[in-house]
Amino acid sequence: MLNVLSVDEVKQAEARAEKSGLNEDILIENASAAVVRRVLRIAKKSEKICVLVGGGNNGADGLSVARMLFLAGRKVELMLASDNFGAAASARLKACRLLGVKEISVDKFRPDDFGIVIDAIFGTGCNRPLGGVARVLAEKCNASAARVVAVDIPSGLNADTGETELAVKAFETVTFSFAKLGHFMGKGRNYVGKLTVADIGLRGEGIAKALEEGDAEFPAREPVSHKYDYGRVRVIAGSPEMLGASLLAHESAVSALKCGAGLVSLCVPSSLRTAYQARVKEETLCFLPDMDGKIIFDSESLQPLFEKTKAILIGPGMGKNAELIKIIEYIKDNFSGVLILDADALNAVAGNTEILRNRKSDLILTPHMGEFARLTAGMFDESEPVISRVKKFAAKIGAVVVAKSATTVISDGNTVYLNATGTPALAKGGSGDVLGGMIAALACRMSPLEAALRGCYVFGKCAEKAEKTTGTESLLASDIIPYFKEI
Repeated sequence: MLNVLSVDEVKQAEARAEKSGLNEDILIENASAAVVRRVLRIAKKSEKICVLVGGGNNGADGLSVARMLFLAGRKVELMLASDNFGAAASARLKACRLLGVKEISVDKFRPDDFGIVIDAIFGTGCNRPLGGVARVLAEKCNASAARVVAVDIPSGLNADTGETELAVKAFETVTFSFAKLGHFMGKGRNYVGKLTVADIGLRGEGIAKALEEGDAEFPAREPVSHKYDYGRVRVIAGSPEMLGASLLAHESAVSALKCGAGLVSLCVPSSLRTAYQARVKEETLCFLPDMDGKIIFDSESLQPLFEKTKAILIGPGMGKNAELIKIIEYIKDNFSGVLILDADALNAVAGNTEILRNRKSDLILTPHMGEFARLTAGMFDESEPVISRVKKFAAKIGAVVVAKSATTVISDGNTVYLNATGTPALAKGGSGDVLGGMIAALACRMSPLEAALRGCYVFGKCAEKAEKTTGTESLLASDIIPYFKEI
């Protein structure tokens, strides 16, 4: 996993590095060399390169990059975004001038004249809107087709929050030793492009961890095994208004990789049996008592669902139902497996999450950010970073919380994890239902936290694959499920 740090944590890491002998000059040269390696890989020898340079240490990085590229025989030009340079930048600007690196003025800067534009105006210390020359350069870059490589973070993007009024939109960002919160949170992913983390010698754990390739491995099936070794999932779902959502959630549990749940039972309102019988295939059906298509609380009907069951997912497509809170309470007090609350089950407990604290079940909650806001209304200062609120809420109720968004925040109350796999195509009804079913299947074979982490990562990767076939606008939640087998 990738360590993700706040700006203050990065400063602390730099202070520790300096005490150990890695002074500012060494770190600047290490960082610059890392950027140069990436640029040399993506830039054709015939392409011109322009380096946009600020006056601080990010500008010093850029000036060293320009010097190294010039010495490597590349066509490099400098665009100075400041006339006030710090000591590190001043020394490197002098070196570039002695070598004869060309400088251009703002009015002559046309990003499309260059194969690569390197953004080294502002780094992680920038926490104010862009103005003056920096703003003009950002606007010019964003209006062009130029491939922009940002040094550490796109200029104008807040490195802690990912928020911005205007920032340089990068093709790729090369950051150093760790990712920063702003790369993932807020609007960060709209500006960062491909994120490359280059080790320059800094060390630190960080405020969160981001999932990477290799963090989604699953245990293999034993040659001699049977279906109950892989767990039984019960999906309690459905209402007259939303038949499809529950079918998606169930189908995802069955299809969550070839080593998914051994058995899946779809538990739906009895009065809707005809609708489900016409569509259900490999799964078994369980019909629960209902009134006007809404499942009602009945302990005698619920108790048998616990037998040989490792995970219960409840909520998809259930709509508003006054009985739902009673059903959730009964399950969490009497079921010893993993209980996953999704969709309408989350709305049912909003404003009454205290009931979740004392229970027999392990618990996973999978709210999108709107549902998370309703669940935690009045608990925290809304200006507090979302990663902090998710962690505190998970600790408060003793559960794994999966706060779904473009970057999904996952926490067990001890550690915060970030998942950035996926695509904008997932901003469509049904996506969360499919993810909930997948997590339920995985929870049969691993801890709730591991199931949430692996489920989110793999679900996003499958969506990325599916999007290549369907296109972004046309992707449906059900299109994702066939790709589970490819991960």
